[in-house]
Amino acid sequence: MGYDEYSYKVVQKVVLCGPAGVGKTCLFNRICFNSFNIDTSLTIGINFHSIYLKINKKEGSHNTGENFVLNSIFDFGGQERFKPLIPKFIEGTNGALLIFDLFNYSSFEQLDFWYDNLNNYAVGTKIPIILVGSKSDLLDKRALTEIISDDIILDYVNKKHLDGFYKTSALENYNVLNVFKELNNLMFKKQNKPYFVL
Repeated sequence: MGYDEYSYKVVQKVVLCGPAGVGKTCLFNRICFNSFNIDTSLTIGINFHSIYLKINKKEGSHNTGENFVLNSIFDFGGQERFKPLIPKFIEGTNGALLIFDLFNYSSFEQLDFWYDNLNNYAVGTKIPIILVGSKSDLLDKRALTEIISDDIILDYVNKKHLDGFYKTSALENYNVLNVFKELNNLMFKKQNKPYFVL
């Protein structure tokens, strides 16, 4: 389907945040291009692409034909050398996915850095942030001692007042679309917009 300037009603900036190597680019490629490459190299700087999601107006609102939300998705390289770019990367963000590797305790321990930056540099009121545990396709292939427990994860969600948690697999395309739908619905709610993603 082709999209023109009248096809979308809302534009949202979404950022993918987290340490290097946790699967941000794989998630980005899956939602933007419906592709997966196991040999994805570390992101140099920033990847950017836009996607359209179909939306409806809430009950009681006048609905005119097909409507879409345009998501401008930014995938930021998590390496140390790109950290000076973080304020500009986050500026103007409407919502964020905070991503870690379900089997990498170090990546989980680095979430505070990204959470703090989102709160420091996102413009306006507190934006919706969903925690994402990547690589869920490996859950049945790893020892329990390697997996970050649900209790630890949910404790972090509650402590930081995050807006939810999803386990995802870019390889299996598991929960990828769901997490973006949920984030958009949270952004609409925060902005008092009468839309929801189908």
